[in-house]
Amino acid sequence: MTAFSSQLFELLKSYVLENSHLTRIQASDCKILSARISDKTSHTVSETTLKRIYGFALSKFKPSLFTIDVLSNYCGYNGWDDFCKKQDKQHTNSNHKNADWDSLSQKAAKITNFTLQALKNKSGIPFNQSIKRNFLDKHFDEFLKGDYAATVLLAPPSYGKTIALCHWVDEKLALNITSGSNDIFLFFSSNALMNVLISGKDFNDWLLALLGYTLEEDIISLLDSNKRKEGNFYLIIDGLDEHMFKNNWFQLLLDQLMDIFSFYQSHKWFKIVLTMRSTNWINNRHILDYDHPKWFIGTITDQQLNSNVPLFNLQEIKELCLNINPEMQTPIPADVANSFNHPLYFQFYYKQHKDNFSLNNIDHTSIYDLISNFIFNKIYQGHHAADKTLLLKGLIENMDFKKHEYDVDKLKVNDLFSQYNQAYKELLSIGFLKEINTSNDAQFNTYVQFGNNNFSELAIAHKLLYDNNNTFDGNLIKAINLSFSNNELKVPIIKWCVMHAMKNGQQENFSALSRADLNPRERLDVIAFFGDLLYKVHLAQSNTGATTNFFKQDCIDGLFYYFFGLELITPDYKKALQSLLKFELSNYKKILTYSALAITSVLQLDLPALEAYLLKLNVFSHEDYQEFTISPLECLNTIYYFFKYGIIKKDFFITITRFYFNPPKQTGNLRYSQGNDLIYLLAGYTLLICQKPRKMLRYIQALQKVHAKDSTESTGYNFFLKILMADSYFLLGKVKELKTIHDHISELFKTKESSFTPYMKQAFYSLKIKKAVLNGEYNAIPGYFKYLNQATEKSGNRFSKIFTINLLISNPAVVNQDEAFYKQLAYNNSRALRECGLSPEIFSHHDFSN
Repeated sequence: MTAFSSQLFELLKSYVLENSHLTRIQASDCKILSARISDKTSHTVSETTLKRIYGFALSKFKPSLFTIDVLSNYCGYNGWDDFCKKQDKQHTNSNHKNADWDSLSQKAAKITNFTLQALKNKSGIPFNQSIKRNFLDKHFDEFLKGDYAATVLLAPPSYGKTIALCHWVDEKLALNITSGSNDIFLFFSSNALMNVLISGKDFNDWLLALLGYTLEEDIISLLDSNKRKEGNFYLIIDGLDEHMFKNNWFQLLLDQLMDIFSFYQSHKWFKIVLTMRSTNWINNRHILDYDHPKWFIGTITDQQLNSNVPLFNLQEIKELCLNINPEMQTPIPADVANSFNHPLYFQFYYKQHKDNFSLNNIDHTSIYDLISNFIFNKIYQGHHAADKTLLLKGLIENMDFKKHEYDVDKLKVNDLFSQYNQAYKELLSIGFLKEINTSNDAQFNTYVQFGNNNFSELAIAHKLLYDNNNTFDGNLIKAINLSFSNNELKVPIIKWCVMHAMKNGQQENFSALSRADLNPRERLDVIAFFGDLLYKVHLAQSNTGATTNFFKQDCIDGLFYYFFGLELITPDYKKALQSLLKFELSNYKKILTYSALAITSVLQLDLPALEAYLLKLNVFSHEDYQEFTISPLECLNTIYYFFKYGIIKKDFFITITRFYFNPPKQTGNLRYSQGNDLIYLLAGYTLLICQKPRKMLRYIQALQKVHAKDSTESTGYNFFLKILMADSYFLLGKVKELKTIHDHISELFKTKESSFTPYMKQAFYSLKIKKAVLNGEYNAIPGYFKYLNQATEKSGNRFSKIFTINLLISNPAVVNQDEAFYKQLAYNNSRALRECGLSPEIFSHHDFSN
């Protein structure tokens, strides 16, 4: 039998489609194609086999001789051997004056095919399930259109440079066969060049000898215009990275490569293609002569990383997922895609879930799990594990967190690298660390950095834990607060520490989390992460291990109450609250949790969910609600009846009247204070929904006496109390009072916008719209509404948006100012109310007399 050739098999696959009149095959076509092959050849190639052949199902082996013989028969050949012979004859049928080019092509093809196969076998995701990258076609189109001799693909390790290049070379080799192109591809990985340097040979001489030429025969004279076919010669070297080579070998190789570049740069048919780590390119640009007009760099997509290889986009992630699992039809959310746009992380995830691949189970902890697994295998396992750990510890000790200085001057720690030289080389080789040389003619500057932010965050967290006896407690949180005040690393470091505590049985210390100095947005981030972590741990817990009894008891107060706050409401918040129900909670905590879930449903205008939570809350006894100053069930029932039937329950207003005329005694109990924050705001929103602004102001005035809180306006409770006051002033038409609150929150927003959660931003822009209405600033409203829309998408709070829309469309001045804007608002309102099952009349009840 003729040896299997992947290029010829790709050609055969294209002939099969051509004979079936299919320009592009889909998974569903394989069944039809199987039937056509059976009809024509009387032999069966199953639908599953065809799915494997065309990449719709996993294939670990080459197709059988029977299969390729049948496919060859289907295309009109006597079998695979006949197909191969006729293709070879067609391709090599040339006269003697072109023998040199053909001979060169054949020898280069053997080397290239070997390199391709070796690199494909190393692919973290099976190569037939990986995808070609569109950016590479654009890159090479520009390269070949211009007067360039060399190009380079630049990116940090594991950005997918090699696999993308393999797809491109594969495609070009197949094009050689199908279109009669005469391009030659000589493809090496940097591993293959090690032997050249060890043998002491010159790279150019070795290259000529490898292709069958004597040293006396120069390739230019052999391939002159009379002997050379029309086509390009591509010298491709993948992974030209200095960590692969010993001592000065890398510099020697670059020097010799630049000799080749200099020698052939004037010949348009000779092209050099390299892939390198960004850091290697930066550190060796002076040798590579990067400013030379014959070098093509392309578009640097990430200036900070100096990379021209982009991460996966959403469409590429979808394509890759379908290649791996064609049955996965669920849409991929954008936030999930953003977490897995890095080829390295996607590869990690695939390895853990290849038997049942899907991105539907991705949550806030997934990336942390993947990176943790990578660190365990690459750093804490194998040779030099202790040296790697000590090296990273010493490196971190030379950083200045308060000044946000994470780059370490190599001269300051050179002794450390000398002591742990092999460990340092290994950390460079896996991309966990990188060296950046920014020296100039006046000074030597070489800095050591972590490969990416995820690696640095984990390493710093482990260092802080090490200094605290590997214990998650108040002292650790205090150290984080001191070192990372107003620092972007604080939240991810806390997440790593929380994961450490969960894995090491330190769950009883989670109450220390409440001592972390976090703004509302940071707290929301931590809670979403913690909720997913609790949910995942509960799902995976067994009868043994550190978490065995964790959920078989009440949730500790410090952790439980940390989860509550109106500002936290987003689509993720509901899952975080539900994770608390995995514990054996007291009735008080169960009521509070179900109430928070019901409040989320109210703001999302999810009436079926609200009904479900009301059923849960109605199970508890009257005595259980005695612990609450205001019954959350009474508030929620009032809202439900108002939304469902347009009925205002008078009992609730009697309760509120009793509250502000006979307020309860102020309590210093932290438990009740934290629990009542949410309930007091719930009562306020109940008054707002029922449009009772005067009662609202009297209620807030009494509330401030019995439930005084820290005056910091950026905290959720105080912020929303101010918003409720502003809403009351708006309904009463009190311009001056509303403006005072608006201006105060606007100043807060200017200085602390990044600390606002999506719901806080939504409330702020709603306030700006109300202020604009009272002041007649109608031109500004469409702009504010745009920002309100964006915040609504992130918070999921549909009620606030619809409430604001109804205020606008009921105002004649808004209608007269911008008719198109009014019509759009009216349409959006009608559709939203219809989707939520609400009547428009509920927002037209205006009784502000009491």
